[in-house]
Amino acid sequence: MIEQPDSHALGIALQPIHDAEGRHVADRLLYRHQTDAGEPSEVNLARALATTIYELDDRNRLGQRDLIIDLPEEWLERPDLLPTPASQIILGMPREMEINDTLIDRLAQVRERGYRLLIHGSSLRGNVSTLAPLANLIRLSHPDELEEEALRALRLRGSRLLADNISDAKSLERYQQMHCHFFDGRYLAEPAFYSARPRGRHGNRAAQLRLINELYREDVELNRLYELILQMPHLHVAVLRRANSVHFSQSGGQAVDLRRAIPMLGLNELRRLVMTLTLAGELPSSKLKLRMALIRAYMCRNLAAPFRSIDPEEAFTAGLFSLMGPLLEESQEELLDELPLNASLSAALKAREGHLGALLSLAEEQESLMAEANGDVSGDQLQRCYREAMTQADTLMGHL
Repeated sequence: MIEQPDSHALGIALQPIHDAEGRHVADRLLYRHQTDAGEPSEVNLARALATTIYELDDRNRLGQRDLIIDLPEEWLERPDLLPTPASQIILGMPREMEINDTLIDRLAQVRERGYRLLIHGSSLRGNVSTLAPLANLIRLSHPDELEEEALRALRLRGSRLLADNISDAKSLERYQQMHCHFFDGRYLAEPAFYSARPRGRHGNRAAQLRLINELYREDVELNRLYELILQMPHLHVAVLRRANSVHFSQSGGQAVDLRRAIPMLGLNELRRLVMTLTLAGELPSSKLKLRMALIRAYMCRNLAAPFRSIDPEEAFTAGLFSLMGPLLEESQEELLDELPLNASLSAALKAREGHLGALLSLAEEQESLMAEANGDVSGDQLQRCYREAMTQADTLMGHL
């Protein structure tokens, strides 16, 4: 990952983990503050996961490799927030843990969800009978951290050894002689930290709270979720990215708009995504800019209504995403390049080409009060479409 000279709060890195044959099989998530302003550990992890899982996603992140996450003990109280897919996630336990029945029950529940546990060798000393059955991997900070007899018993249980703190060639050789399965690659190169794009904290808090409330109702209404997510651009983009990640798009194809993306993710993943981003403080929104974007989106949908060949949801997406860059305070060009847009949407947004591009151009002209009659659509019809779009946008935002 590329080092960026950025002074904003959090930087992340993916530290390679290789196996005994030198193959890059996993990555360890590292994160640190680049300023003196500290945050609670659970918030730091949420922000790191928000960037790694929901921003970098498959293109720069894991592919099919495993991800090792060093987990604050507080997160064991909310296993529903753990990232997916569980089969790719290895959860590193804190070195210092109070071993009791509650902790053991929580670790067992996490294991039942399909996650693997990485436990420090030092944590096992004196607790082998309770922790060893739960340990998929053992992190060794020193070749002599555990006795050979204990290591042999762990191997017989199926636990694998991860060599950490490899300081020199001699310690590497000793780990190799111990037949460790995995090796932390930090001895090869220091991690290069990536600075996540800075984001504000002025989120649409009312919509955010209503969304969380709606997500955890027994009778969840998908249309209500759709309406609320529309009002949080960062979340909208995160849902699209996640629905089009390798894990979720394998069988369902591309989700080119929000209505298709929500059912592809499913309720549990949507809850996980929303709560992680909420904890991370990653849901900024400007109401004025948002209203402009919604008006344009609804106008494009209204203009598409008479034409059977134009998908109204694609028209809505074209209108909304034509202002997504300014909404997110990001480069519009870079954002469009990374989103999973089909050819017609991409051509409309980048060059105003095709039927969607024509609708988008009409909407933009009407906004600037310079619209002229175009084909079968009169100026009066354009004005009616625009007024109706204003009403629809205000109605949606008025739900708050």
